[in-house]
Amino acid sequence: MASTATDDQTMDSEVLLVYKGTVACVTLNRPKALNSLSLGMVRRLLELNTQFAAQHRQQPGSASVSCVVVRGAGGKAFCAGGDVKELVLRSRAGDPEYGVDFFRTEYANNAAIAELPVPYIAVLDGIVMGGGVGVSYHGHFRIATERTVLAMPETGIGLFPDVGAAFFLPRLPGHLGRYMGLTGERIAGECRERGAPLLRVLRATRAEVKDAGFATHFIPSAALPDLEQRLAELGPAASDLAVVDRLLRSMEAAPQPQAHAHAGGGANALLDWKLPLINAHFGRGGMAEVVASLEAAVAAADREGAGGAGGAGGEALAFVRSTLAALKKGSPLSQAVTWEMLRRSTAGHLNLRQCLELEYVLAARCTRGQADFIEGVRALLIDKDNRPRWRYGSVAEVPERVVREMFEPLPGSQPLFGAAGAAAAPASRM
Repeated sequence: MASTATDDQTMDSEVLLVYKGTVACVTLNRPKALNSLSLGMVRRLLELNTQFAAQHRQQPGSASVSCVVVRGAGGKAFCAGGDVKELVLRSRAGDPEYGVDFFRTEYANNAAIAELPVPYIAVLDGIVMGGGVGVSYHGHFRIATERTVLAMPETGIGLFPDVGAAFFLPRLPGHLGRYMGLTGERIAGECRERGAPLLRVLRATRAEVKDAGFATHFIPSAALPDLEQRLAELGPAASDLAVVDRLLRSMEAAPQPQAHAHAGGGANALLDWKLPLINAHFGRGGMAEVVASLEAAVAAADREGAGGAGGAGGEALAFVRSTLAALKKGSPLSQAVTWEMLRRSTAGHLNLRQCLELEYVLAARCTRGQADFIEGVRALLIDKDNRPRWRYGSVAEVPERVVREMFEPLPGSQPLFGAAGAAAAPASRM
């Protein structure tokens, strides 16, 4: 079946659109930047998703666009997040509104994906971080591969987990959402020799990505080249969620156990033993209590001389140590804000649009220099000295007043979705 490219793009365009029959194939095309999202990209993605939805409303049941497939170019990443370096450079040059515009557009696109009336399929082959989760998680189908690496690392640069994280992190199993949002750690798992040092950067296995809820299917990367063609062969039936789901399931690999399971031979380290540890520490009543719980566990192990223990106990202790180290590297203010954001979302039973509205206020304040975002990006991505000067030395030092002020309505700013837009949002498919 022939492919048709749109007329208003070149191979240098940051977002490519090609039609294979009635399948709209969208490619994030900044491979040298791991497909990180620029303002131009999020504008184009919002335009396309708005266009796809409008076509469906105007001609329901027509074959104009049956489904949407989104990929990343270059073979290394689906999308490594937003181009926050550009946002901070602009802010430091006196134009913080560039970043505000970026977040407003990005979050509007997240909502548009969640409300798209045709199947939306994101191919998570490679690195998926931050904004890349936003371009995928809100869709109907998310395909992980053996190369998937996924994280929400924002607190490490003085930001907060966004793109709807206030909505989806509390919906992950147990307190996994708190763990991922506060530490920035990547889901751990694949092929490590027992007794080797615990790696901080680990790949997510198929079972972990799916069981955590970030992926709906696992398909080997070798099978991906045929995906769009097989969808196109479905014709108008590619607009049927059940039909697409059956096709994706037929392409899935049979589950394989991890080569190195924790004690007891379990096949999924995340759910078998890490999640109970995460729940024990991150199920506390406050952020400072989480840190204290992890510190107490490490101190107790040191007193008992278990620091060099091997086997299951040593692996669990190594995980606790790495978790504590990750927390201590991040911005205490960002962690306090993230904790409060997740608390407000859960307590208020906020829908996706309401969560994005909440996040927009936080993002605007971060971009305008109210938190640690400017400093975090400077230290990690601009000057690269990796020595951020956070405003507070620990979460316990962050005043509650400072956290509350981050959530105050923006003076003179229109809500992201208008006066009634968030409250009137349709139920999310999550």
